Amino acid sequence: MSDDAGARTRPKEASTWRPHVVIITDDHDLREFLGQGLLYAGFWTSAIASGLQAIEVFRLRSFDLILVDAGIGGLSAPEMIRRLRTGTRPHGAPLTSVPVVVIAEGLGPSDEAWSELAAADLIVRPPLELDQLATALFRTIGAWRAWADAPPPQSRGPRGEEPV
Repeated sequence: MSDDAGARTRPKEASTWRPHVVIITDDHDLREFLGQGLLYAGFWTSAIASGLQAIEVFRLRSFDLILVDAGIGGLSAPEMIRRLRTGTRPHGAPLTSVPVVVIAEGLGPSDEAWSELAAADLIVRPPLELDQLATALFRTIGAWRAWADAPPPQSRGPRGEEPV
């Protein structure tokens, strides 16, 4: 067997892993900014424009982390997080247990909404520096995987493509 053929059968190295983050916000500019920035930082990204749509998407698939805008319209961020944590898929499995990171623009620790966001794993406040955000997201995913004894992360992107 040639070295090339053997290389194709070896497992992927951990360094090629790209976590898949879903960005949930109704702010188009924020979705684009986070999507492009996190893609460049080493994540796969998907975007969802509403909390209700997120609930439906999670019935069909999962992600490595949820990044949600606290100011999302329609279904509030705290209610969406509650439904994602307590809802079940058709076969009985929970909708998700992955980490939730909330972008809390304009909220202060004394705001009532702050306590409602306590179900989040991490709360970040703008202005967002993408390198700091990416580092925080990688740490949050790593801590959750260690705690949850999570299965190995996906080795392919959202459409099945190989990591770059």
